[in-house]
Amino acid sequence: MKYFLSLSTLFLFLSGTYLHAQTNDTIVEKIREEYSYERLLKKEITVNPASMQGARKYSITTMALFTQNNDTPNEIQQKGKGKNLWGAEARTLQIIDPKTTVWGNASYTQGKNKQVLWNENSDYDIIYPFVAADSVGGDMKFENYAFSGGYSKKLNSFTIGVAGSYKASLSYRDVDPRPKNTTASFSLALGADKLMFGKFRIGAFADAEKYTQKHYLSFVSNQGFPMIYNMSGLGNYNELLSGKLRQAYYEGWSYEVGLQVFEAESRNWYFNVGFKKFNLDKLLTEYMDLNASRIDEQQFNFSLGKLFTTNKISWGLFIDGNHTMRKGTENLFLNDNSRNYIQIGSVEKYNHESTNMIFKGLLQRENGNVKSSLLPYFGLIQGKEKYANPLSVIELNKIVYGADYQWFKTFDPDLALSVSLGFSVTDVYRKNAVFNNSGKPSINQMLQDNYRYQSSDFWQAKLDINFHFSFPVIKNAYVGGKMMYSNFQNSSNVLFAATIGGIF
Repeated sequence: MKYFLSLSTLFLFLSGTYLHAQTNDTIVEKIREEYSYERLLKKEITVNPASMQGARKYSITTMALFTQNNDTPNEIQQKGKGKNLWGAEARTLQIIDPKTTVWGNASYTQGKNKQVLWNENSDYDIIYPFVAADSVGGDMKFENYAFSGGYSKKLNSFTIGVAGSYKASLSYRDVDPRPKNTTASFSLALGADKLMFGKFRIGAFADAEKYTQKHYLSFVSNQGFPMIYNMSGLGNYNELLSGKLRQAYYEGWSYEVGLQVFEAESRNWYFNVGFKKFNLDKLLTEYMDLNASRIDEQQFNFSLGKLFTTNKISWGLFIDGNHTMRKGTENLFLNDNSRNYIQIGSVEKYNHESTNMIFKGLLQRENGNVKSSLLPYFGLIQGKEKYANPLSVIELNKIVYGADYQWFKTFDPDLALSVSLGFSVTDVYRKNAVFNNSGKPSINQMLQDNYRYQSSDFWQAKLDINFHFSFPVIKNAYVGGKMMYSNFQNSSNVLFAATIGGIF
């Protein structure tokens, strides 16, 4: 917490330092830019840190306290049945001069994931399927820290940029079974772009990230403890390594490169393409860092967009897509004795392939102090998860369609209201599953429950309101609330969130 407060103080100092450069920036214009759907869509360009130069018209600093209560009875069991949290965040972007931009973010969150089963680790989406698991589980408390920042500079026709981030977390449970997970990730990105023919910019970037997780599981009760499984995908587990190993260390690296081209003046069109590679090893620290398994993942992604402006009306078309292939390799061992494992081979049994494509439209209109925006979208999601031997398969094809609408009104220079509404439908039009039912009954039940959720149709409605006003202590304060309701056949997921903060 002390690190968050220190960086927040630094951001306030930066905000005051550059206040003289912002005297002509009205708070309403900053708020209008902050909520702009157009800016959020064009944010795809800023994956290159060099392209942060020119991404905003106004310098901005925001600080906020927030809380969230999320109940998700419809979810895979490894992610729990909801989340309660509170936190604080500070963000700043400062335009030092027409050629220099700096930015930084800091956040702290604390809370708990409710009723997590079959997963005693953190960051399930990063390390799956190789997690430690048991049938007891329970609420998992957590603390998360995140810091990031960057610098972008114009040098004649070139722009260069650098960005870095650090994230750390602690998750634990104070009743049996008692996991303690500490994670850390550090990333560094470098990028550059060049003005061509005075009309568009061509850019390239590279990003590297190091990820680690230390896992330790303990028990206090003398009455025995549940079986601890070393899972390997779709309910399968390594029998040799299950039941006795309580410590593990995950170490991974990811590398990403990308190219982009976009219109230089107002960024009314853009095209990005990128490739990312991720490798993660699971090491058993109780056995001299024995390498138990490995994840190899490759991802290809792209985005393109075009915006048209006529008088007070703007409209545009946007496409985002990605294809991900994750493979899991298990190492095979000869158990010479209780403390000596000799690797005799390896086998690739797990495979998860997914393809996502989403098409978005944008229609926005400004009329005096009122701005309204409509964002309809349509998406395709295809996924196939497979474990080779014994054979287990889940194959799901979905379509997602809906629309978001935003209404923004300025009442006076220090008073504004933003209201956002959204509605979407997720329809599973093809599904297929084959499970190996020769394992434990509790594991088989978990697979069936997860598949029932994954293959369910549902609709979702959301409401987000933010009110900005002048306050004696914080002149540019705001309060906000958000509600999201997801309706399934027999139950529903509900999220409530509230925020209070200020914009400078």
